[in-house]
Amino acid sequence: MKKRTMRVIGAVMILIAIAFLVYAVRHPEASFPWSNEVTYAIYRVWCAVIVFLLVAPFGKRE
Repeated sequence: MKKRTMRVIGAVMILIAIAFLVYAVRHPEASFPWSNEVTYAIYRVWCAVIVFLLVAPFGKRE
């Protein structure tokens, strides 16, 4: 993937996460049909992908 593409995808993922957070704060009655452990695992994977997409373009190319 190109550097610019990775950064754009990472930025879009951050915007989606912010929109979800705003929705979640405004609707505390909503919930997922699975346990919190599954939810936290999804959040960890989401954050890891964002970090990878935003940090990887700065790595060295050989």
